[in-house]
Formats: sequence, C-alpha cells, structure tokens
Amino acid sequence: MGVKKKKILTPEPNSKFILISCPDCGNEQVSFDRASTIVKCHICGRVLVEPSSGKAKVRGRLIKVLE
Repeated sequence: MGVKKKKILTPEPNSKFILISCPDCGNEQVSFDRASTIVKCHICGRVLVEPSSGKAKVRGRLIKVLE
C-alpha cells in the first residue's frame, strides 16, 4: 500500500501581487504580475508594467512578491 496524496480542497491562484520601484523617481507601488493593462508610475508617469500574453513584463525594478 502506497501513501495517499492529500487532496487540495481550495487551490491557490498562480498569480501574485508585486511591489515595483520606479527607476526614474524611486516611487514604490503595488501591481499585479499578470496585469492586463499598462501600469504607469503615479509620480512621473513612466511605464512600469506592460501586458503580454500571460505574465506582464515588468519595466521597473521588482522589489518583492507579496503573499
């Protein structure tokens, strides 16, 4: 008899929120790693996240992944 695998009753999503820093002004803001729209910096207006077919392309500096 083998060991039974535990069923996952509530699956967790693959997507996460991320904390991004703007390379121009240093502003930090939270975004979604699978963003479907362009995310701009609130202070200077630089594009920080661009959508792609799946995960978004991060143009700013990724500080950390929020849980």
